[in-house]
Amino acid sequence: MLLKNLSKKEIKEISAQVAPKLVTHPAFMFYCKNGKNRQKFIEDYFCYFLGKWNKNELILTNENRDIIVTLVDINEFHTKDKGMGAKKIKKYKNPYANIQYHQGNIFYLAEIVAPAYINTKIMTVYATLKNADIVEELAKEAIKLSKEQNFMIVYETFSKKSNAIMGELGFETAYEKQFQGTQYFETIMTYYENDMSKPAKLIEDFKPILIDEEPEEGEDGEENE
Repeated sequence: MLLKNLSKKEIKEISAQVAPKLVTHPAFMFYCKNGKNRQKFIEDYFCYFLGKWNKNELILTNENRDIIVTLVDINEFHTKDKGMGAKKIKKYKNPYANIQYHQGNIFYLAEIVAPAYINTKIMTVYATLKNADIVEELAKEAIKLSKEQNFMIVYETFSKKSNAIMGELGFETAYEKQFQGTQYFETIMTYYENDMSKPAKLIEDFKPILIDEEPEEGEDGEENE
């Protein structure tokens, strides 16, 4: 179902429900390498980003509201994080740097595969494969919205395991490569039903944007100043 105009209380409740189920999610394992601190980080992540995208972007969830799918306009996906709410996520210096690093690469890849004249939303699925059936239903709902509102979906994932599900729904793989220096596979898939013979331009040569040096993470889970 589509979430609309969530209150701060609802965002906090949903964030608390989602966080414990995503501690082994590949993206969050990359963002926050300290396992002891990860659940709290995930909760703060959703408190911020659900609040940021709540009014103007599309947020889907299941009946229990513990699985999240976001569809964010390409021009709003990798923007400056500001305001009081951003302080909670920025306090995790190393994980926050990883978020910026990852989002920047996703944005760059999405700009390549999505023609400039087509409205485009970047889709992220916050769930594990244990919930494959629910993920498929939410992906179908996202496809329905893309048809109704005429936008291309650029699906991004750090795992190849869900590619088969998306492929069966009509998504085309545009990019699939091991993320530099990690165990994760960055995958970009596209969906667009309107008349376009090849909506995804295959990316053969792409080098991720690199951060010169990432800050070290403290032993207690809080990042060093």
